[in-house]
Amino acid sequence: MAKSFNAQMQARFKSITTNADKINVYIHDTAMMIAAHAKEHGDCSTAQGLVMAMPASFRREMLILWFKTFTPIVVKNDPAFAAAMHKPASKLFVEWNLVGAAETPFYKLAEENKEREPLDAEKVLGMILGMAKRLEKSVEKGEVKEEDVDYVKAIATAVAGLKVARPKAANDEKKPPVEVAA
Repeated sequence: MAKSFNAQMQARFKSITTNADKINVYIHDTAMMIAAHAKEHGDCSTAQGLVMAMPASFRREMLILWFKTFTPIVVKNDPAFAAAMHKPASKLFVEWNLVGAAETPFYKLAEENKEREPLDAEKVLGMILGMAKRLEKSVEKGEVKEEDVDYVKAIATAVAGLKVARPKAANDEKKPPVEVAA
């Protein structure tokens, strides 16, 4: 008898979890090897390759944070970037902490640093309109240079009056654009 769809899905979910756990450990072990090599030899060139080898769904940003938290290694979510290390004189320098790095894999940082919800248009507009209110309050509190007060007020007024017509979705020819007003 064939498995039910739900049973098939449960088996797949278990496989995904198991395989994801294995690859997370493999990535962490690789990162530890890179960090230990960089500490000993001053060569962090392979760190950027690890970041870019990770599927985006595996939270590259958390691996970047892991390097930043436990090592002076600098990597970015950018294939054109070359890994580097902060010098001890830099304000951004972090002492090597391979013990902490071993105890706190990047995927544990991911559990502590939940992904942000994607922004929708209303949230973005709210952020912009909120900026207008913050600018107005900054003027009221005297936090703006005297020579810039009128200019900042004008910016706040312009931002507060922002009107944006939502473009029609490319796949929806029937719905007219909806105007969003402040």
